[in-house]
Order: sequence, then structure tokens, then C-alpha cells
Amino acid sequence: MNIISVMFASPAYDELVNMRIETLYQPLNAEINIEDLALEYKDVHLAVYDDKLQMIGGIVAKVTEEQDEFMNKRKICLLRQVFVKTKFQRLGLGKKMLSCLEKMLIDKGYKEIRLYAHLDVIDFYTRLGYSKHGRPFKDYGIKQHIMKKKIQKKSLKLDKLEAVGSEYS
Repeated sequence: MNIISVMFASPAYDELVNMRIETLYQPLNAEINIEDLALEYKDVHLAVYDDKLQMIGGIVAKVTEEQDEFMNKRKICLLRQVFVKTKFQRLGLGKKMLSCLEKMLIDKGYKEIRLYAHLDVIDFYTRLGYSKHGRPFKDYGIKQHIMKKKIQKKSLKLDKLEAVGSEYS
């Protein structure tokens, strides 16, 4: 499986859009319009190819920074969509795609992934370590729930932190 960044408004992007409509919007009787797509020009678009160089899935995400309660900036990923071509669904590709994405984000210093999951896929994301936050809501006519997952490198120093008298070593 190869994951490749796709440029907005390129032929590969058009192929991703068509796959999203087929796999996400049509089954949910939802629509996306040209104005919605135009807002994606700053988003990250990743295409997933199999060994035969056939596009089998994709990811749309927004990467951003926010300040935590201590005024430190932290990098987060707002996962907009994960999709797999219909004939390749239920083969574990979504899980593999998310695993690859998480590794890429961790290597670049991201701390958290957030997403809006429609109610039919909450169990999928829960099995992958995401947890629900807030209350369900409706967007594009689809009932959804905010989900989050913390992703960060574990510090080896924290594992060895011990109190010695009044100092830490």
C-alpha cells in the first residue's frame, strides 16, 4: 500500500472526489457541492494505491495548531474523511490507512486527531482508540459525533522519572 499526497484540483484529486461521492455521500443520501469542494484547497489529500498502482482509497484532513491550557501550541489533525473503494471495503484497509496516517503525524509532531464520525462508523473508530466527545449533531443531513485520539511519542525520560529526596532524577 502506497500513500501519496495529491494536489488540489489535479486529475488525481478529481478521482478522489468521485470515489468519495461513490463511497461516502451516495450511500448516506448526502450531497457535496462545488462550493464545499472549493473550501478544501488548503486541506491535505492523500491517495492510497495498491501494488498495481490502482487508487483504492483516500484521506482528506486539515492540519492546524491550537493553544493548550498552558498557552503552548500543539499540532492537531482534523480528519475530514477516510474512504475505501467499495470493492475493497471490509478488508482492513481503513485501519491500515489510519495507522499509516498516525505514524506520519507522530513523526511530524502532531499530538491529536479529531474527526466527525457518522453514527454507522463509531464502533470502527472506537476499536482504533478514538473516543466520543460531546453530543451527537447533524451536518450535511447526517447524524455525527465528534471523536478524538491522542497520538504522541512517549517520552523515555518520563518512564524513568523517580523522586530522590527533594530532587528528581
